Amino acid sequence: MKVSQNIGIINALIRITCGLTILTWVTAKLVKRPWRDSYLLMAMLAAMKVGEGILRYCPVTDLLDNNLGGKGKKSSDEKDSPSAGLGMFDLNNVLNQNSDKEDNKESNKNREKDSNKQQDFNPEDFTNAEVQAALSGKTNQDQQQQDTSDL
Repeated sequence: MKVSQNIGIINALIRITCGLTILTWVTAKLVKRPWRDSYLLMAMLAAMKVGEGILRYCPVTDLLDNNLGGKGKKSSDEKDSPSAGLGMFDLNNVLNQNSDKEDNKESNKNREKDSNKQQDFNPEDFTNAEVQAALSGKTNQDQQQQDTSDL
């Protein structure tokens, strides 16, 4: 079995950093309470994360990519088969569909707001004097005062 790198450099550095941090913490706890098996388990998991970071290979990522339609190398028969993979669907498509639904909801809300604004505004409702006052920067109260002084 040939192992190829399947995680990026930033991901690898994060795994190494977190793994060493957890390993340090667990080692300190293990010195105080050596009879606790949970600390041994945590130490092994932290060491696995360090190893994944150094090798830039994660078996879980590889499993998900190969079985759920990711970047894995499959034959054309497996790709076309409806039962290919563990979940029988493409994880990337599911994630993209969810983000598309959220985007559609937001765009629909924005369209409703815009349509409400457009429905409320009718330029024919304003007189020429009101339009001129708005363009010159006068407020409605200034316009009313000017109208009463003209009478």
